[in-house]
Amino acid sequence: MQALIRIVATAAMLAAAAAASAEPDLSRPAHEDCAVRLARLGVEVMAAPPPKAAADAACAVVEPVALASVADPALPARRIRFPEKPLLSCAMAERFARFTADMAAPLALGVFGKELAAVATGPGFECRPRNRQPGAKLSSHGQGLAVDVVSVELHGGRRIVVEKPEDAESIRFLAAYRAAACGAFSTVLGPGSDAAHADHIHLDIEARGRDGRSKLCQ
Repeated sequence: MQALIRIVATAAMLAAAAAASAEPDLSRPAHEDCAVRLARLGVEVMAAPPPKAAADAACAVVEPVALASVADPALPARRIRFPEKPLLSCAMAERFARFTADMAAPLALGVFGKELAAVATGPGFECRPRNRQPGAKLSSHGQGLAVDVVSVELHGGRRIVVEKPEDAESIRFLAAYRAAACGAFSTVLGPGSDAAHADHIHLDIEARGRDGRSKLCQ
């Protein structure tokens, strides 16, 4: 019970820290190139052409990049990989990479005693309606503002799968991961929120509400 309380408390602190880190850095030049800015933060991206024209003209990605890896703050010589190299907007790539390095990696080390090695995400950009429902509003994936976390891998090869966590330790980690993500992203959905998110954790930075600052965390 004490271990669970510590994990929950840690998640709450991480969520607060994530909310603070999600604020834009007003000190950097507005014109600074995305790849240069991300490289300065230890984020590796690959050049990505704009998505091909789609039936829905609203499907467009601002400053598209393919996210490859981010440096582990605790072990700078190691990198946390994103094997699918998801296509994201620069803003989403930065937010997700920073969350992975600054929040998810320490959480994995605290729960499992092992460093985070990789995060499986799916493709990132996908021009489709929300929950694939015909006639629904465009998904945040359609603008490169969202990513779906399917599993994480620790050094040594252990995988924690979102859909089927294998033990209490994995369940605690995923619960804390989602709680921390609520501070960094505008929308967090996963198993238990609805059938469409039963096998992954959806994270996005799409503006919500009248003031653009509302959150949905389920």
